[in-house]
Amino acid sequence: MVELLARRSDGTSIDHLLRDLAAINSISWSRARNTVAKLIAYGLFETDAKSLVRLAPGERPDVPDWIAERVAAEFTALLTKAEAWSCVGRDPATGDLTIDAMTLPPIRDGLAMWLTEFAIAQRAAVQTRFWKVSDNHNNAFLRGARDANKETPRRAKSAERLAADLAQQAEAGAAAEVWVVQYERERLSDHPLRDQIRRVSEDDVSAGYDIVSFASVHSIRHDRFIEVKSYGERKVFHWSRNEIATAVEFGEDYALYLVDRERCEQAGYSPHMITGPTPEMFALPDSGWRVEATSFEHVAISE
Repeated sequence: MVELLARRSDGTSIDHLLRDLAAINSISWSRARNTVAKLIAYGLFETDAKSLVRLAPGERPDVPDWIAERVAAEFTALLTKAEAWSCVGRDPATGDLTIDAMTLPPIRDGLAMWLTEFAIAQRAAVQTRFWKVSDNHNNAFLRGARDANKETPRRAKSAERLAADLAQQAEAGAAAEVWVVQYERERLSDHPLRDQIRRVSEDDVSAGYDIVSFASVHSIRHDRFIEVKSYGERKVFHWSRNEIATAVEFGEDYALYLVDRERCEQAGYSPHMITGPTPEMFALPDSGWRVEATSFEHVAISE
C-alpha cells in the first residue's frame, strides 16, 4: 500500500487504492479499508479536500518499525483508557511480559491483529492464549503500566466526594418520598383518612419503611408500609438488612415503590410497585433482577 502511494505523488482515491491493492494481494476489502483509515490516523497517509489520499511528507527510515511503535502506543493507551491492564502480566516461569488474549478489552478495528503482525507480541499458534511481548516493546508496555498506576482508581472516592454523593442521594430520596405521598393521596382520593398518608422517615429512620398509607379505600387502619427507592438511568436500589427484616415481618402489607426520578413529574406516571417482597423473590432465575451482596457477617460455628 505504501509502495502504491509512493508512485502517485498527486494522490488517489481510497477506492482506487483498494482496487489496486486487491489486484496484487488477497487482503479483504473491509480489512484494506480499515488499514487505510488506521494509517491515516497514525499520520503515515493524509487526505485532502477532494478525499484523495497520499503519503504524508516526512522521512521514515523503516515503515514497519514506525507503524509498530504507533500500534504499541495505541494499544497501551487503550488499556489505560479502559482500565484493562489486567490483560498484561508476567509469565511466572520466564518473567516475560505477556498479553492474555482472553481478557483483551473490546477492540473493533483490528488492532489486536496488528499486535502480532508487526511483531509487538508473538503467539505460537492462532489459538494461543498468552502472547509474549517482544523484547523491544517491553519498555513501552512498562511505561504505560507505570502511567496507569499513577492514576487514582476510577471507583475510588475522596471523603468530600463521597459525602457529596450521599447528600445528593439523600436529597433525591427525600424528594421521591414527598412525591409518593402525593401519589398515594391521589390514588386514594376518596379515602376519608387520606390526610394520614404521611412520611415517617422524617421522625424515625429506623422504622424500616418511609411512608404509611392504605392498601385501598376500604382500609381505615394503616396497612401499606412503603419503602421508597429512587433511581436514575438504571433501576437499581439498595435494600438494607433492617428494611428486609421489616418486609419479612409485615408480609403483604409492605411495599417497595421504585421511582424513576426522570419520569415522576410526567402526567400519568406510576412507580414500579412490589408488594410483599422478599429477598428470595429477587433471586429467582426468571425474576429479571440481579442481586449483589453488600455486607457479610461472620457467625461462629460451634463444634
